[in-house]
Amino acid sequence: MSVLFVTGTDTGVGKTFVACALATALRAAGRRVAVMKPVETGVVDQPDDALRLAAAADDPAPLDEICPYRLRAPLAPSVAAVREGVSVDVDELVRLVARRAAGADVLLVEGAGGLLVPLAGTTTFLDLAVRAALPVLLVGANRLGTVNHCALSARVARAAGLDVRGFVLSQPAAQTDDSSATNAEVVATLTGLRCRGVLPHLSDPAAAASRIEIDGLAGR
Repeated sequence: MSVLFVTGTDTGVGKTFVACALATALRAAGRRVAVMKPVETGVVDQPDDALRLAAAADDPAPLDEICPYRLRAPLAPSVAAVREGVSVDVDELVRLVARRAAGADVLLVEGAGGLLVPLAGTTTFLDLAVRAALPVLLVGANRLGTVNHCALSARVARAAGLDVRGFVLSQPAAQTDDSSATNAEVVATLTGLRCRGVLPHLSDPAAAASRIEIDGLAGR
């Protein structure tokens, strides 16, 4: 079994899109894929990101195991949870990650926003990743500013002792800027990280699956 934590450098950078594309690529390589979105905020009816992940992975697990915390306010999980009187049990999330990983070849765990987004009080997604010993894939938007965001995220993850397996640059919007042609090379040079893919603006994550380099990304 193998686990990979897919985290963004910010919100709205295409993290779910990349995670869905990655799930598709791993399935195409013959891997049994499970997914988790530990906390999803901004949920009006159903957790859209978690459901997209489950569909991409063909994960039949109950929604409570895929996305145990579903909160209405589009805020940081710790803030949204307090508003709703919900207590996010990080210890239980760590145990759930282990249980879900045991039943699949690869478990993809998608965070919310970036590494330092708080889950409960001052406990962040970085703390969850450390406690669950999760290797990391960074996702950034291929636009001006991503060099700094990727470098900061990589430095924080490595300082915490996490294994950063590389980065993917996504293109959430159709419009690009001049930096898009050089961002991947600059991030790779600055951080020493392997670029796992530069994705164009696409509507279907499955169409991007072949553009993600999965060799060594999630175990064997």
